[in-house]
Amino acid sequence: MGRILIGSLDFHQRQAIEREGVEAALADDLEFLAWLPSPRDWWRLARDDAGDLAGIVIPARNHASPIIAYVGVLPEARGHGFAYDLLAEGTHILVEQGAEIITADTDVTNTPMAATFTRAGYPVAQRRLILRPTGDEQRQRGGQHRRAGA
Repeated sequence: MGRILIGSLDFHQRQAIEREGVEAALADDLEFLAWLPSPRDWWRLARDDAGDLAGIVIPARNHASPIIAYVGVLPEARGHGFAYDLLAEGTHILVEQGAEIITADTDVTNTPMAATFTRAGYPVAQRRLILRPTGDEQRQRGGQHRRAGA
């Protein structure tokens, strides 16, 4: 999954990479995914026509509802529709498990993923702005930003 982070448009991932490097950002993502109570056998990989790994989708449940926890496409596979295919597969898995409403999110600046959600029929139900201290304020709080959970 580490290679998926390279060139990511996800704000959280970009900040984690800038602050701590790819391995630490990956560890943070994996910690979040391990926290989810859903089974790992829902996770799916995508492969291209040559059989090479193209991406991953992680449909899941948090402690409140079904979610698309992660959609990631390797840099060399981006722009070929894998994000849509992965999102569709993750959605099908959750629907097969009885989901009627699925929560998913992306950064507003991640326009390719936002367009993929729109194409797949996911409406924008809400927008969230995350504010946090910078510089001295953040250091005084000992603050590293952590995900609140999808």
